[in-house]
Amino acid sequence: MTIPDKSEPSVLDYLKGKIFPGRNPVVEIPDVLHDREIEPIAEEQISNARKKRWTITFFWQLVMVLVMLLIGQQLLEPPSPSPVFSLIFYGCAIFLIIFNWIYGRLDADLYCFEENDPHEFVVHSSLLYATIGTGILATILFSGNRFTSFNLLVWFVSLLLLVSTFLEFPDWNRVTRWVSGLYINFCKNGIHFKITPWHILFGLVLLLVTFYRFYRLQDVPGEMISDHAEKLLDVYDLLSGMLLTYFVRNTGREAFQMYLSAAVAHFVGTGITFMTLKIGTAIVGLFSAIYMYFLGKEVGNRRMGMLAFFLSGIGYWPNVISRIGLRFTLYPAFTAAALFYFFRGIRSKKIPDMVLSGICVGIGLHGYSPYRIVPILLVMGMVLYVVHNWKRNYIRFAVTALVVTGIAALVIFIPLLRYVMDQPEMFLFRGMTRVGTIEQPLPGPAWQIFFSNLWRAMIMPFWNNGSIWAHSVPFRPSLDIVSAAMFLTGIVFSVLRYIRHRDWRIPFLLISVPFLMLPSILSLAFPAENPCLNRSAGALVPIFIIAAFGMDSFLHNLYKQATGLGGRVMVAVLIGMLFLLSLWQNYDLVFDEYANNYEKSAWNTSEIGEVAYNFISVYGDPDSVYVVGFPHWVDTRLVAIISGHPEKDFAIWPDQFNDTLSNKRAKLFMLRPDDTAAIDQLRKMYPDYFETMFTSQISSHDFVIFMVPPTLKSIVEAENPVP
Repeated sequence: MTIPDKSEPSVLDYLKGKIFPGRNPVVEIPDVLHDREIEPIAEEQISNARKKRWTITFFWQLVMVLVMLLIGQQLLEPPSPSPVFSLIFYGCAIFLIIFNWIYGRLDADLYCFEENDPHEFVVHSSLLYATIGTGILATILFSGNRFTSFNLLVWFVSLLLLVSTFLEFPDWNRVTRWVSGLYINFCKNGIHFKITPWHILFGLVLLLVTFYRFYRLQDVPGEMISDHAEKLLDVYDLLSGMLLTYFVRNTGREAFQMYLSAAVAHFVGTGITFMTLKIGTAIVGLFSAIYMYFLGKEVGNRRMGMLAFFLSGIGYWPNVISRIGLRFTLYPAFTAAALFYFFRGIRSKKIPDMVLSGICVGIGLHGYSPYRIVPILLVMGMVLYVVHNWKRNYIRFAVTALVVTGIAALVIFIPLLRYVMDQPEMFLFRGMTRVGTIEQPLPGPAWQIFFSNLWRAMIMPFWNNGSIWAHSVPFRPSLDIVSAAMFLTGIVFSVLRYIRHRDWRIPFLLISVPFLMLPSILSLAFPAENPCLNRSAGALVPIFIIAAFGMDSFLHNLYKQATGLGGRVMVAVLIGMLFLLSLWQNYDLVFDEYANNYEKSAWNTSEIGEVAYNFISVYGDPDSVYVVGFPHWVDTRLVAIISGHPEKDFAIWPDQFNDTLSNKRAKLFMLRPDDTAAIDQLRKMYPDYFETMFTSQISSHDFVIFMVPPTLKSIVEAENPVP
């Protein structure tokens, strides 16, 4: 039984109020308008429910797009790529990204480019004139392709004057007060360090990148090739006192790596070895990855910088060219540094940043010949900036900044500038052999070869990085699955962002990819050398920056759609899976596929050199070691270097065997097993011989050891040396 509520009027109370209004209170029935007050609330609830359902749907749609991107790139992986199905998956993913952006459900506007207005800056004209004067004097003094104490001093003074030209001298009273306040605060409070989660994250990524750069550096790669012989001989000449500004061996090489390797050999104590070269280039590779963080942070934000740091730090492409011990990694390293100061200088309108950009360009020109394209790239970048900022004061700043950058680069370039003035043919020779017909005629019309090379270079990140086993895993994409998928995503997001914001940096980064690949694309005489990871290495800078932009944009949108703790956890799991997939594949590519393929492809000069070293240790005579030449076999100079005698070349040919008869000491010949004619000739010349087959750790790399004992006369002379 329900008890009626006494506080609520009944129908009888209503009738009493109407019939006997003076004796009873009048009861009012609520108007039907009350129902209309409830209606909007119901509509709002329905709208929120629909919005929630749409948010969940869009979240899973983004997950589906991510899966399609990864599948699209996975279908291009060797050994059985499927380009048609890959295009279908990639096309569907790109369509969904653009479709949702058009309808406002996808955010491509992460980074707001805020630049300072042009302002007056300091130029000390007297110091500028002094810079020009000392620069001209240094150019005169660098004759003879030599560094001397005097020309180095004048060169450094010129650089110091250049930097001082654009610095605003401080108010020393203010500096004194600041130092005094700092000292008082130190005495009072001591030193305090604030470590944030971001600092911890940066440290962890730095450790991870350092691991990928230096782990198993001794073994991966394990053998040297002829290019390493050229570099080590140059380092040997340098340590012997030949302080060259340009090393002319093997068509010419810039000097930066030689001096870096000489410093490693001297201070680390690794000597004239493969490890000396690898330590130097691995350090430069780490330097390059760190500048990728600063560049990504400058172009986007610190999150994008961290992603660029991570992707380029663990990437197979930058890792391999850092480990090979050749100059390749100098190209992206100083490209990243120059672009960072270039972008920051334009944004902040600070001329000292443009000076630093020019200094990085000048150093890069001393590193690797493909870097010569970078000064033209910066000119092109400044033109793009002017086109997007067509105002008189902005144009004036752009022209001034470009001139300052050029002067700074020219001052650093002075030693090479003098060599170019003295020997222009030698300086340009190697590049001209690829572009022109110096070594061989073009295999077809130049324009056809150019566009064919351009196409193959542009699809290199997704499809095929070339056939050169020394610095790549042949015939596979130059990027891992995650980086390639994010690179394509970054291209799409970049275009969408440019449509809305007209940020000049976006077309500059996009155009710089093929532009920095031009040293590879312009291999018109040898189109089989394109694409390649070494001459196009500068392009990995914008490629990984764009990939970081794509990853950050995509994960940002995915995180925005995640609702509640469960959604955020799911996003965190997806991010972790992406990072783990990238870590695993890049590790496998470098330390498994590349290492094994390199080991099988390179000749085992280390084993031959070790046999020579042991022979010399016993008999003490490097002049009695011979490596019999055979087409496409080991570089005999490498054997001498590994045995500890870089000043020697153990090469001998069968027609020179008679020259060894005058040597009565013990002799060691090492031959290729299928060189049967040379082996038979030695057997006839030296019937009293010892012959064995050295079994290599690598199949088909065995070699013959042919030893000749010393004559009795040489033994007596060795035991009773003439005083």
